[in-house]
This record gives sequence, structure tokens and C-alpha cells, in this order.
Amino acid sequence: MTLPIHEIYNQQIAEAERRQRDFWSESLAKSQEFLQENPQSAKAYIEVARCHAKLHRHSEVRAILEQGFSSVSFENSYPLHLWHIHWLDECNRTREAIAAARRARELFPEKFMLKLIEALSLPIIYDSTEEIEEYRERFTQGLRGLSQELSLETPDSRANTLAAIASHSNFRLGYQAQNDRDLQTEYGRLHHRIMAANYPEWAKPISMPEIVPGEKLRVGYVSSRFRNLSAAKYFSGWIREHNKDVVSVYAYHIGAKTDSITEEIRKSSDTFRHIPNSLEEMCRAIMDDKLHVLVFLDVCLEPVTTQLASLRLAPVQCAAWDQPITTGLPTIDYFISSAVAEPDDAQKHYSEELLLLPGIGVNYLKPVIPTALLTKTRRDFQLRDDAIVYLCIQYAYKYLPDQDHLLAQIAKQVANAQFVFLTENDFVAADLQGRLDRAFSAANLNARDYCVILPALERFTYWNLSLLGDVFLDAIGWSGGVSTFEAIACRIPIVTLPGKFMRGRQSYAILTELGVTDTIANDAAEYVQIAIRLGTDRNWRDDIVRRMAGNYPSVYSDTRCVRVLEDFFKRTVEMRLQKQRNSEVSRAHK
Repeated sequence: MTLPIHEIYNQQIAEAERRQRDFWSESLAKSQEFLQENPQSAKAYIEVARCHAKLHRHSEVRAILEQGFSSVSFENSYPLHLWHIHWLDECNRTREAIAAARRARELFPEKFMLKLIEALSLPIIYDSTEEIEEYRERFTQGLRGLSQELSLETPDSRANTLAAIASHSNFRLGYQAQNDRDLQTEYGRLHHRIMAANYPEWAKPISMPEIVPGEKLRVGYVSSRFRNLSAAKYFSGWIREHNKDVVSVYAYHIGAKTDSITEEIRKSSDTFRHIPNSLEEMCRAIMDDKLHVLVFLDVCLEPVTTQLASLRLAPVQCAAWDQPITTGLPTIDYFISSAVAEPDDAQKHYSEELLLLPGIGVNYLKPVIPTALLTKTRRDFQLRDDAIVYLCIQYAYKYLPDQDHLLAQIAKQVANAQFVFLTENDFVAADLQGRLDRAFSAANLNARDYCVILPALERFTYWNLSLLGDVFLDAIGWSGGVSTFEAIACRIPIVTLPGKFMRGRQSYAILTELGVTDTIANDAAEYVQIAIRLGTDRNWRDDIVRRMAGNYPSVYSDTRCVRVLEDFFKRTVEMRLQKQRNSEVSRAHK
């Protein structure tokens, strides 16, 4: 008898999860074997610890690391110390990570990476608003100290600092919901100094190539995330919809992994270069292509893209908002953003000149949600059948401590409410649970009756959960982008409160363009009231969903932004060329 397609799909998902567990169990056995044969190898201890971490055996991770510290010789132990620090960081044990970095610095004072970690580490999620301020002040002082003490005099110092920034990202700073322009600018200068010292030939100004009659503009797009990730979801529409009679598109993928989305971008580009994990080779390829404009899609998010953006590889360089925060880099001329999402005083938030594209600013394809395959029930996600399910399923670090009490206020009025969160690991889940316990207890409620914290989900299971929800609660301060586009496609009403910065106003922009603004709040109190009404007024909720679905064409596949982007490229290149020509004439007359 042939099984229904959704049962086949669910069996495949279960089988994939089993294979993943088996893979790490088998890897653990092999790693333990290797360790027995090499009891003084730092690499062997790291591999065993990594397998235990993947299998959520955290006490075993600590035990094997302790064994490694006592067994590996001092001169070979640096990788073990560094892995231990990174593991503590990923588990939101930030103070422990900083302390471990400080101890390791005493052993390896020449390692700039340890200085960077000690000075600039920030938590995944914060315990309180006061803790945000504490870490921000610490970060500010640490960055100032790094900038003042940075030495690039010797080949060793240059190589050492380069190795550090090759595996460090400053992306967590933006999740404090403050104006980060000055801090980002100082960090950007530090980053640029290191890159320019190591690659002076790629840090010089570049002349704009002349455009001969019949020649097209050469525009490049760089990302390490040209696959089923936010950078490709946001910006592949620019690449796909460019007028190929006007623009010759060069796409540069520096990430190691590829998927079907990578292949789509390859087909949409005139030239596609996949050069994984080789910064120098990628630099040479970009320089050889003699671009007029180069756009970096994931600066501040992926270290290698930030390294490339810290150099001068094209006469005009732009950044887009996979990480919607100023890059602070002196080598980035323009920041491309959304006219609707940016507030009136937006330029104050950027070190670059701001380019505002119409509407949301992207040509985003409507996600195809395979509803027939997504048959998991609420009970599969620990949810009650009769609950009003509020989805808080963006990254956990978007939900700041001062938002917790808003959930408790909603629960006071919606007795059968359940709030769903996703976290990366058990430690982050426990820390978030502790915060929620305090907030709900202050309202005389038990958070365990209302809050469900699940592990991160793969894409189709995430969509399955979305289809089971009633209301999407947007994070305040850093709103949904991709998650909001997908929630709309899953027909879920979205409650949002636009913040001061673009990163807190993306859902506002999407709903504004959608023409369904009923669920955009003016303040926190209205945010709570809208969430309560959506939970208690089924007719209103259904009406919101109907109007959202009816207006899909307003937000998906909007090509206006691509035409404005092309006009900007043409105008800017011509302006630069004219300036060059005038300068040459002026020199000739001297």
C-alpha cells in the first residue's frame, strides 16, 4: 500500500534527524579512538568535545576539555584554549569566556585574538537592561584600548591580527537597540588598518574604468551566503531582475557551501565566481574583473565578507543590509536601504552615504509553502490544541529583557495563551527561561504555563510551526525581515512596534507596503492591546489575514527598487568618470 505523500515526508524528516544523531555518535567513536592513539593532541580533544556538544552532552564537553588541558603540552595548547572560549561564548557563558580568554592571554600574550575576545565579547541574550549597559560600556572601553594599543610594525604582528579578524564578527553589537554608528566606525577603522597593513596593494584608491560605446556597467555582488540564507533571499532579486542590456552582473560567492539557491544565482549572473575560503584569490578575481561598482551583502555578519569590504576592490563600494547596521568601514561609500523602513533622521545612523530604494527595497519572491507536506500537529511542538499560539520565533537574541513583561501582560488577558521561542542550545534556553520566569512571576503568573522553548528548527519544520500559530509577535528593536515575509506567506497576522533604527522597522515597512497597518503599534501599550485583540477576536484576526493575502502583489516581486538601483549605479559611475576627466584636464593645463 502506498503511503500518503505527507507521511512519506515526515518519515524522511525523522530519518534525517536519526542520521544526524548517528553521524555524530559515529564521529564521537572515531574521535575517541584517535584520542587514545594521540593522547597529547589538542586536535583530538577538540574533536571529541565537538561531538559531545553536537549530542548535547555538555558535562562530557567540560570533562574532556579539562583532561585536554592537563595532557596537552603548553606550546600546543592554544587551539584547545580557543575552542573552549568559543564554546563558552556559544553557550551564553560570556563572563566565563572572558575569564578564560584572560587566563589564556597570560599563556599566549602575543595572540591578538585573545585580546579581541576579552575586550569585545557580548552575550547572545542579556539577563537584564542593566546588563546591556554594563556590556556596552565594557565594549566601548575595550575597543578604545585595542585601537590605541594596535601594533602592525612587524610581519608577525600583521599576520597575528589578520588571523584574529578572519574568525571574528562584531554582529552582536547591533542587538542592544542603540545607535552604533560611532562604535561601528571605530571598529571599522581598526579592521581597515589591519587589512591595509597586510594588503597595502588592495587598499589604494581605484580609478573608474571608462565605458566605451556599447559596453555595459560591470556591477559585482559579494557574499559568503549565496545559498538558502537571508542574503540570497533578500538580494537575489536584484541580481535576477537587473536589465542585462545595461548591467553586466558579477556574483562572487566566498562561502564553502552551495545549494539550489546558489545555482539559481549562478544562472542569473553574467559571471559567477565561487572561490571558497580564499580571501586573496577572491581579491585578485575581483580586481581582474575591473568593476565599476561592488556591493557587499553580508558585511558585519560574516568575517570574510567584512575583510573584503575593508579593502578597496572597486572605485565605488556599497553595502546592503543582510546585517541592517552601518559597516563603519572607511572603504564603503554607500549603504543601500529601504525608503519606507528608514526613519527621518536615518543618515545620523550611518558612516556611509545612505541610498534609499523605494518601498521595502528588495525584490522578494513569495515563499512557496508546501502546506500538504507540513502535517505535524501542535502536540508535536508541545502546544495545546485550544491555545492561542503567539509565535516569538525569530532569533532569541532579538528579544530583549524589557520585552518580557509585555508577554506577561498579554497572558493576563488571554488565559489560554502560549508563547513559542526558538533557541540554539540548552544553555540559551535555560537563560531565556530564567528571564521569563521572573517577568511572569512579577505578574503573579507561572511562565511554564505559558511559554514553550524549542530548539532551532530546519526550514520546513519552521514553516510547519508557523502554520499552527495564531499571531506572530515581532521583536521590538530588531524586527523580522525574512521571518516577516515568511509569516505573511503563512497567513499569520504580525504585531510590530517600529523602533528608532531601520533594523527595528523592517516589519513596519513590509506591513505598510502590504497596506495592512492595523497591527502596527505606536507604543508598547498598544502593542500589547493589539496582541490581546488578535488573540480574543477571531473575526478581526481572520479579516486581517484575508486582507494580507489579498495584497500579496504589493510586497512580493517588486521591481521598482531594481530600476532605481540601476539608475543610481549609472549616475554615480558617470559622476566619477566626469570628475576624473576634469582632473586630467586640470593636470594637463598645469
